[in-house]
Amino acid sequence: MRKLSTQTVTLSLILLVGLFWQCEDIPPTASRLVYVSADQNDMARRVTTDCAFRYNIVNTFKRLNNDGQRAAIRAGFDLWQKVNPNLGFLELPNRSVLAVKFVDPSEIPNQTATSTVGLVRGAATVTGGLRRESNGTYTILLSDTYDWSETALTKAIAYHAGLFLGMATSAESSSLMSTLFVGQSIRASKADSAAINKLYTTTCKDLTVSYMPFTLQVNGPITKTVRLDKQGIISVKATGLITVGSFVGISGPDGKDGLFGFPIPQYSIVPEFLHASLMYKLNNEANWHYCSKECSFSTPETQYADFTFGVNDLNLTDNTGAYTVVVDYK
Repeated sequence: MRKLSTQTVTLSLILLVGLFWQCEDIPPTASRLVYVSADQNDMARRVTTDCAFRYNIVNTFKRLNNDGQRAAIRAGFDLWQKVNPNLGFLELPNRSVLAVKFVDPSEIPNQTATSTVGLVRGAATVTGGLRRESNGTYTILLSDTYDWSETALTKAIAYHAGLFLGMATSAESSSLMSTLFVGQSIRASKADSAAINKLYTTTCKDLTVSYMPFTLQVNGPITKTVRLDKQGIISVKATGLITVGSFVGISGPDGKDGLFGFPIPQYSIVPEFLHASLMYKLNNEANWHYCSKECSFSTPETQYADFTFGVNDLNLTDNTGAYTVVVDYK
């Protein structure tokens, strides 16, 4: 067999080493890891004195079960409530300060992030963002082209809710405040718990929530925020009497048909309803609904609801007494 010369062997080794170093200079393929956001907070800083926040789910993701994705979104907010009881997130469309919306990726301001995990380099596509609206509210934007799972959805909501609360972004993948999602279990880390409790240290006075059944004394507009334990039919039953001014007399929840037999719509908030009758609104609707001594209606598809009851009288200052209103599931 023919032997290679020392010069040939040396030259071959030099070529192999050169090829090795050349390959190492070529950047690896772009990462396929998922980043829930390119938006970050450099440091923890509380930006509001509030601690109870209303949120609204604007639309749904077409390729995921509606009930499942609503529960996944709720779970993302609940993660912060579980580690800090001073916080509250209520799904209430009325006066919401935070919205969740699935959008075309072009609506997400920052659509790419540089992957920095291990030796992987390149750009990774992000699936969401947090946008401050012109009216001061915020919207969590979620890409409607990403193949969302319930776990990924919970992670995205938890991260953006953390940004909204003022939490700092974390480099630890086990943290809720990590932008990276690699299928890990979603729970608050010890660092998350310590940081959020340092930011929100006082009891939230505006988080008073009622559970059904509950009872109200109604002699004018009164609103209760109520947690809905289940979906179904709400039942309202009212008793009691109100003395309506000096001339109309005593009225029950059904209301009075007039004064001395004459209708008095000009003294009523809603002229079409009997005067001084019990009426209600759900989630601050524009128009009142007639209730009288008994009425029922379907629950909204939210975790919480605002119930408002009122008396159909433009002048409440000269009335005495109240209606006793009991609200429960039917």
